[in-house]
Amino acid sequence: MGLLIRVNSCQFVSDLSLEVVLSSPPADSRALPVLAMLIGLIAVSTAGPFILLAPIGPFALPAWRMLSVTLILMPLAAPRLAEDFKRLNTADRLKLLLSGVLYGFHFVFFTWAFDHTSKESAVVLLGAQPLMAATIGAIWLKEPITRWVAISSIIAIAGIVLFGWNDSITDMRQLIGDGMVLACCLLIVISYSFGRGLRPKMSLVGYLTALYGIGGLTSLAVALAKGDALWGYPGQTWIFLGCAILIPTLIGHSMFHYAVKYVPVFYINLAILGEPVIALLMMLALKDQFEVFAKSTLTPLQAAGGLLLLTGVAFGMIAAQRSSTQKEKP
Repeated sequence: MGLLIRVNSCQFVSDLSLEVVLSSPPADSRALPVLAMLIGLIAVSTAGPFILLAPIGPFALPAWRMLSVTLILMPLAAPRLAEDFKRLNTADRLKLLLSGVLYGFHFVFFTWAFDHTSKESAVVLLGAQPLMAATIGAIWLKEPITRWVAISSIIAIAGIVLFGWNDSITDMRQLIGDGMVLACCLLIVISYSFGRGLRPKMSLVGYLTALYGIGGLTSLAVALAKGDALWGYPGQTWIFLGCAILIPTLIGHSMFHYAVKYVPVFYINLAILGEPVIALLMMLALKDQFEVFAKSTLTPLQAAGGLLLLTGVAFGMIAAQRSSTQKEKP
């Protein structure tokens, strides 16, 4: 399965060629980057639940996710990679390498965090990501902090505060896990920032293959150093691992990397802010089917915080569409 996005028809066609005829979207498809962000948001929100359902080592799991996607994309990317690399100068190639390494450690830290803090805290603290993106985007990429950015940030912070209010009891173990989540947020924001400069110079499939390949090899090196088992999992674990590879990784993250060419980094990360709410709702819906979700709860305060988070996401996606529209005007 996969996604062939034909810009001229504005339709997603099932066939994983990610052959996004990616020149700048024409006027009749200017909402395509926003649609990609929405698909990406829903897909990446399954990452937390699948990580919990696939009890694999925190270093082996991201290695499997990224290297598997690399192998899936390689037949499509092979004809383009040589041409893509020719368009990159030495500095660009170094940025691509750093972006991939940071991307790999993002996956490692997020998966590892589930061993050190509650699953609710692990997904909720991802809300720090767009705030880091706004700062880095303004300083590094000279992206303006507009009124929409300010409004989205205020709404998002309010939602995060309400979520955090519920986590009143913390110990050192939880603080370590919380720190890992914040670290993974920072790492992917920097990786997206590199990508914003690299994506216009590379085909989408070439960029994704290089990024997943470098990130996967980074995770594999850590897994081997830490002694994580790469084989010998029960059958059900392989099924959930396959789901983690296809849905949040291949589809979810790839959609965001498509959109980053057209949309400021802040809005990409703001869309991801909806992930905690959707992930928590998934775990609540599955609490009677899977023991790992049995203790999942959503209090009225968390529900209110979730509503604010989703509202912030909506503001951000509206702003992203406006930004994309203005960029297309001659």
